[in-house]
Amino acid sequence: MTIGVVWLLKIPGLMLIGGLALVWIAYKLLSDEGDGEGHGSGASTLWGAMKTIIIADAVMGVDNVLAVAGAAHGSFLLVVLGLLISIPIVVWGSSLVLKLMSRFPVIIYLGAGVLAFTAVKMIVHEPMIKAFFEANPAVNWGLYVLIVGGVLGAGYLVQKRRVQQPASSH
Repeated sequence: MTIGVVWLLKIPGLMLIGGLALVWIAYKLLSDEGDGEGHGSGASTLWGAMKTIIIADAVMGVDNVLAVAGAAHGSFLLVVLGLLISIPIVVWGSSLVLKLMSRFPVIIYLGAGVLAFTAVKMIVHEPMIKAFFEANPAVNWGLYVLIVGGVLGAGYLVQKRRVQQPASSH
């Protein structure tokens, strides 16, 4: 799948689409945390549960592949190294990572920030619009600030609102 995504990202426009998808994934990382929405709804049968698991697995695989492929900028060596580092961490270290994230929520913000930064990098390096960003460095850096700051700020506001809601409903 990774080699396919790296190859597909060479198609004009797909770096932009992949970057926008990563922006959404980075935001959802912060906004969905802990609310349970979409995690197990409607899986009342064995086939429903299997469908939910397959779709969730595919989506999680695609976001990992997009992040690694986007950060690697088409370098297969970097893609392989990224996957060799990230997959064992996810598979074998997931319980440790979850414990660390629950103890130090800033880790989630760091991850979302890295994803958002990678997303902007993909967007500004899209061949169809790269020349514009190279000719306008202020717009280039402004987009980094806007997207990374926007993802982190919006995620923070969602989390803050979530913490305040249970207190106001008592």
